[in-house]
Amino acid sequence: MNAQLASPRSTAPGARRRTKEAGFTLIELLVVFAIIGIIANIAIPSLYSALYRAKAARIMEDYNMVRTMASAHYADHSYYPPETGPGVEPPELTPYLQGRLVWTHPDYQYDWELWIDSSGNPTGSATGVIVGFSIVTSDPALAAAVHRIYQGSILDTIPNHTTFVIEPYHS
Repeated sequence: MNAQLASPRSTAPGARRRTKEAGFTLIELLVVFAIIGIIANIAIPSLYSALYRAKAARIMEDYNMVRTMASAHYADHSYYPPETGPGVEPPELTPYLQGRLVWTHPDYQYDWELWIDSSGNPTGSATGVIVGFSIVTSDPALAAAVHRIYQGSILDTIPNHTTFVIEPYHS
C-alpha cells in the first residue's frame, strides 16, 4: 500500500483546512455601521426638509384654488361665504370647489375666515383682513416652510394659525 494514501493528512497545496471561520470582524462591522450612521445623519434632515417643502407647495396650490373659487363666488353673489370652523368647507364654496380640496389633514387643517359682521363692517380691522384662508397647525416647521415659500401677505395673529389674505381691509 502506498504510504501517501494511508496518511490522513494530504500535503497537496490547497488541501489544508481553513482554521478560521469565514465572516466579518467586529471592527469591520463597526466601521460599516459608523458609515451608515454618517450617511443617515446627512440624508434624513434633507428628506424632512423636502417633505415640508412639498406640503407647503400643496398648501399654496390649495390656497390659490380657494382664492379663485371665492372670487368666483363673490362675482356670482356679491358676498363672500360666511365663516366656518377649522377643517370645515364653507357650504357656499362646495359647488365651486367640487370636492377638489380636503380641509382636514393629519398635521394641519384649513380654516375659512370672514372677518366682517352682518352689516359688512370689519370685525378685526386691526388685522387688515376681511377675508382670509388659514392653515391651522401645531407644527412650527410646517408653518416656517409655508412662510418661506409664500411671497404675499401672511398674518400670524391667532396661535397656530397662518392666515393668507384674500381680501384686505382698507379704511
